Amino acid sequence: MIPHAPLLATLLPIISAGLIFIFRRYIKNFEGWIASVGALLSVGIILSMVREIIELRSVDDTYAWISTPSLHLTLGFTVDEISFSIGLVAAIVSALSCFYSIKYMKEKHGQCGYYTNLLLFMAGMIGVIFSANLIQFYLFWELMLIPSYFLIAHWGISKKRLSIGFKYFIFTHVGALFMLMGILSIYTFTGTFNFVELPLAVEQAVENSVMSASDVLAVFVLLLIGFCVKMAVFPVHTWLPDAHAEAPTPISAMLSGVMIKCGAYAFARIFLSAFGKTVTQTSDVLAILGVITMIYGGLVALAQTDIKRLLAYSSISQMGYIFFGLGVYSTMGATGALFHVVNHAVCKSLLFMCAGAIIHQTGIRHIRKLGGLADKMPMTCAATLIGALSLAGTPPLNGFWSEWMIFSGGISSGKILITTVAIVSTAITAGYYLWFVWRVFFGTTPKRIENTKEAPWLMRIPIIVLAVIAVVVGIWPDIVLRLLSVPF
Repeated sequence: MIPHAPLLATLLPIISAGLIFIFRRYIKNFEGWIASVGALLSVGIILSMVREIIELRSVDDTYAWISTPSLHLTLGFTVDEISFSIGLVAAIVSALSCFYSIKYMKEKHGQCGYYTNLLLFMAGMIGVIFSANLIQFYLFWELMLIPSYFLIAHWGISKKRLSIGFKYFIFTHVGALFMLMGILSIYTFTGTFNFVELPLAVEQAVENSVMSASDVLAVFVLLLIGFCVKMAVFPVHTWLPDAHAEAPTPISAMLSGVMIKCGAYAFARIFLSAFGKTVTQTSDVLAILGVITMIYGGLVALAQTDIKRLLAYSSISQMGYIFFGLGVYSTMGATGALFHVVNHAVCKSLLFMCAGAIIHQTGIRHIRKLGGLADKMPMTCAATLIGALSLAGTPPLNGFWSEWMIFSGGISSGKILITTVAIVSTAITAGYYLWFVWRVFFGTTPKRIENTKEAPWLMRIPIIVLAVIAVVVGIWPDIVLRLLSVPF
C-alpha cells in the first residue's frame, strides 16, 4: 500500500485542480488530460489499499488538527469495508468523466475553470466517503456543493442555468444545515464527532439519561432531512431533475452516479451503526417512503420525452430502491442497498454518457425525434442496453443481484406487503427503459440524423469501461460483495 493512501487519494484531485488553475496560461488544450491523469492517480491509490482492506478490514490515517481544553479533534481518514467500494466507484466515475470531457467539452468556454471545479467536486465526494469524523464529513459535504453549483450555473446547457443552479444550491445547502444541526446536537449529547466512537457514545448517553428518546428522535430527524435532500427522496426531490438535466453530461454522470449516493452512504455509516434502534422503530415509515419514491420517480420517468430528464427521474426511482433497502434494517437489505449504490453509480453514469454521445452526435435531446440509431451507433446501443437492462433488474447483469438482495431483505424483515408492492413496481423501470431504447435505437430513422456516426473514441472509451464493469460484476458479484460490510 502507498503510505498515507487515504489522505493522498483525497488530496490528489485538489492538488491537480490547483496546478491546472495556477498554470492555466501554459497548459491550454491540455487541461482535460492533466485532470484525467490526476483523477486516475487517485483511483490507483485507492486500489493500492485493497489488500489491507481484505486482510485488516480497514486503513486509518490520522493527523493532529484541533487541540483545545474543550475540543480535541483529529484530521482522520478511514477506508474500510463500507467506504472502500463506494469511494473507488466515485473515483472511477470522476476519472472517466474527466476523460469523457476532453472531447465533449472541447468547444466550451472556460476549460481551466471547468476542470478545476470538476476535480474539487471529486475531492469533496471522496472526502465525504473517507472522513473519520462528523465535522470533517460536513466540510467535505459542503465542498461537494460549491464546485458542483458552478458546474451547473456556469456550464449549464440552457439560459435557465443560473436559476436552476441557484435552486440546486438552496435545496442542498438547506439540507446540509439540517444535517449540521444534527451533528452539533450529537456532539452536545455525546462529546464526540468520531465515527468509531459514536455508536457506544450514543448508547451510553441514552443509558445515562443524557439523551431522552425524544432527543434521539429529534437528532435522527435532523440528519434524515439532510440525507433525504441529498438522495432526492420524495418529497424533497424537486431539485434533481432540473439540475441533472441542465448540467453538462459528464457532470450529470457524477451528480446522478455518485453525489446523490453520498446521502445513502451517510445513512449507512451513521444510522445503521449509531441509531439502529431508531431505524428499527421507524422502519415501516422509511420503507413506505422508499417505495413511494421508487414508484413516483418511475411513473414520472415514463412521461418524459427529454433523454436527460428521463434518466434524472430514473435516478429518483433508483434511490427509492436504496432507501428501501436501508430502511428495512436487515443485513441482507442493507448489503443489497450498498451494493446497489455501486451498481447504480456504474450503470447510471454509463447511461448518461450514452445519452451524451447521442446528443453530441445528433444535436437532439427529444426522444420522439430520434430513431434507428442502432445501425449507426452500435456500440452506444449495446452499452445503453447493458445499463438499462441492469437497472431494470435483468440477470446476469449487476443490477439484478443488488435488487434481489434489497427485496430479500424486505421479506426477511417481515415487510411482506410493502416488499410485494416494491417488486411489482419494478415493471415501471423496465417499461420506461425499454420504451427509451426502442424509440431511440430502433424503428425509422429521421432524415435529419441519417448520417449520424459513433461518438469519438475519447467518449466511447469511458462508455466501454463502465459497460464492461457492469457485465463483470454481474457475472462475478463477489468481486464487490466481499469488500462490502454492513455497519451493524
